[in-house]
Amino acid sequence: MARFLYLLTALSLTAGCGRADGSAAEAPDLAGAESAQDADARMALAMSAAPPEVAAEATLMDRDESGELVPLREGTNGWLCVTDENPMAPGEYPVCLDGAWQAWFAAYSAGEAPRIDGVGISYMLQGGPAASNTDPMASGPPQGADWLLDPPHIMIIVPDPAMLAAFPTEHEPGRPYVMWSGTPYAHLMVPTTTH
Repeated sequence: MARFLYLLTALSLTAGCGRADGSAAEAPDLAGAESAQDADARMALAMSAAPPEVAAEATLMDRDESGELVPLREGTNGWLCVTDENPMAPGEYPVCLDGAWQAWFAAYSAGEAPRIDGVGISYMLQGGPAASNTDPMASGPPQGADWLLDPPHIMIIVPDPAMLAAFPTEHEPGRPYVMWSGTPYAHLMVPTTTH
């Protein structure tokens, strides 16, 4: 569950990125960033999670040196791209979420079943780690095991879990599969590469 607590903070910050008069707030400088080039690199990392057409107008967020999320840029298309989906895992793996996935992450982080009213899309075009393909509450891999690393992929949520029944639950390279099957957090993992 720790995997998504990070994103819950991002979601709450996204709601506060505007000013009371409705104008966009200026993105603060990243703590520890030595130059505008560093901030540009962090924005490029967040944007690398999704196709350019999505990322170009998405809200972008990063962590400061204390681990708190800070906005890099206010977006206009309803998407949220974060530089690191799971800071507890090794490496940085950005994620980009549509509105349905943002609500899903908020429910998950609160320990509640998500209310899914339509299809939701999330991009992780740099791939990403998972502690378990079966246990949504695992905060790390079992002792002696490694993090599972999924290749670049798209994640899809649907309003009726029965819609996922045609897909396998076992991870096979290059093939879609259902992660966390049989739980309220079940979703389809669709690799964008064949290996």
